[in-house]
Amino acid sequence: MRRALLVVGLALSAACHGSEGTLVVLHDSADGGSPSSSAGGSGSAGSSGTPAGPYVPAADARWFAQLDGSVDFSQNVELFYVDALNVDAAELVALHDQGKHYLCYLSAGTLESFRDDASEFPDSVIGNALSGYPNERWLDVRSDSVRSLMARRVQALAALGCDGVPPSSLAVHAADTGFDLTLTDALDYARWLAERLHAAGLSAGLTGTAELTQELWPTFDFGLAIGCVAGSGCSEYEPFSQARKTVLHVELGDDKTIPGLCKSAQMLGFEAIVSDRGFTGRCVDCRDIL
Repeated sequence: MRRALLVVGLALSAACHGSEGTLVVLHDSADGGSPSSSAGGSGSAGSSGTPAGPYVPAADARWFAQLDGSVDFSQNVELFYVDALNVDAAELVALHDQGKHYLCYLSAGTLESFRDDASEFPDSVIGNALSGYPNERWLDVRSDSVRSLMARRVQALAALGCDGVPPSSLAVHAADTGFDLTLTDALDYARWLAERLHAAGLSAGLTGTAELTQELWPTFDFGLAIGCVAGSGCSEYEPFSQARKTVLHVELGDDKTIPGLCKSAQMLGFEAIVSDRGFTGRCVDCRDIL
């Protein structure tokens, strides 16, 4: 969702604070319980003293998302979603020292021109520009060059202490990429990427279309639903809910659309956050207005 960094003039509150400073989760409506997931961080030990595996967000985790600008780490939350390459490493270390966690942004299916390694992608793997975002272009995810560079990015995020990564732009089969990419290609790349994340000790989150979530929910550890209430009603994440896997949920809007989005989310059983489209840290917790 880095392409959403087109700043929009919203009059949202400066940030969500306390228990309202969270991206929220989709609860299992069958019994009101929480999906079973690890609440421990990367490398944390279970009751037997053996490593508990990658950190996976719990259903009741308190969240804050900010991908642009100086991140407000004073938020009273336990989990942040950040662009770690644009954050001071000392601040990230301080988060872990405080017992907090952070998920890290990665655009896995597109090339963002401002990234340090952008010039290393061969011209042959760079496709069409994204509609409305001429400085971001689709990638041929079948390419060994693309996968090699993405694997290096995963290692860089792991070195920065990221607890998990929800890769964006995986639905390459449904986009005008300039390449003849199929659903099989998209699924193969997503599974490959999840393997790289798990091998690096990171949890893998999935943001995707129903075609992706229906096939990939066993491979990915949690879902990240962005802006789905107004469209699909978030039905594409039902496989995660049925498997009792956490789904983090955030809508995108402004002052005019917040009331409607919040009411729709409530009717669907979600405790939604509405964030500005640039993920600049301005957001409203629906529980504050309903």
